[in-house]
Amino acid sequence: AFIHEKKHVHGNVKPSNILLNSEMEPIISDLGLDRVLLNDVTHKANGSARKQDLPFGSIPFSTMGPSTSGVGQIMHYQAPESLQNIKPNNKWDVYSFGVVLLELLTGRVFSDRELDQWHEPGSEEEEKNRVLRIADVAIKSEIEGRENVVLAWFKLGLSCVSHVPQKRSSMKEALQILDKIAGAAPVN
Repeated sequence: AFIHEKKHVHGNVKPSNILLNSEMEPIISDLGLDRVLLNDVTHKANGSARKQDLPFGSIPFSTMGPSTSGVGQIMHYQAPESLQNIKPNNKWDVYSFGVVLLELLTGRVFSDRELDQWHEPGSEEEEKNRVLRIADVAIKSEIEGRENVVLAWFKLGLSCVSHVPQKRSSMKEALQILDKIAGAAPVN
């Protein structure tokens, strides 16, 4: 939301670009670096930043647990329209945020086909059960009694990955939704 307020687009939001400081607060890295390095052949040959190149005390979010964010999976984090448009759009970041949020909740990245299935309507109880079935086993014990919160996060993630950019919220709206969910969440 801060980046978008400044009229910038990150364009490369993915787990390996989300660092966690010593208080486990996220820091978004690599702002604009992908565009600068696209012409750098050495970068393509050597891969992404080495751990010693990261800010002191920061670790990549993607090293916190199993992730499908390998080189072959980078496309999953890119909005479909970003592959066709050269001019960056903040809705690209919203899409990427949604993919990362869904990955946090489930421990995996969904295919386009799987995402389309989630947009089929169902009752609130059916949706809650579907989300709880696919929730990452690493967080199952933490979400007991907070099923409504997890469902709200999941719905936010799904709204962010809409194939129609105009249907995606802004990052400011997504942040407001997260704040609202956090304010209404029962404390365990």
